[in-house]
Amino acid sequence: MLLAAAAVATSLFAQAFAGSWTCTGGYHWHIVPAPGVGWTTVQWGPRTADGGTAYVGFVPKLKEWIYYDFHGDGTFATNTSPGPASNGWTWTGTYYQPNAEGNGSVLWRRSSASRIDRTFNFTMNGKAQTAHDSCTKN
Repeated sequence: MLLAAAAVATSLFAQAFAGSWTCTGGYHWHIVPAPGVGWTTVQWGPRTADGGTAYVGFVPKLKEWIYYDFHGDGTFATNTSPGPASNGWTWTGTYYQPNAEGNGSVLWRRSSASRIDRTFNFTMNGKAQTAHDSCTKN
């Protein structure tokens, strides 16, 4: 029963964002439920330093969502979210680069049926920064 609950909960992220997308910078994103498990896979860019894969899932014991983000250049991020709220998902966590560590949040929001907007608010090397990108459904 717990596994079924996790699978249903995980589908919330896939239901909100699944599809093939073209994002800022021309990167192609593919967001799909992982076959046979209660996770969602987010893949973007080429299979080089410019691309990456993230895994999104609900962890019942923690009672929160996790978004583990692995980039082709070796950087990665660990983020958590309480789940969907106010027409979006807010993820908070840490982004690890070879010589730096950043902390902050990213808001994923479907601004329309064919668009995802993401807003980043983070601190990197002690400097507060904000960034934005978007994706259009293919």
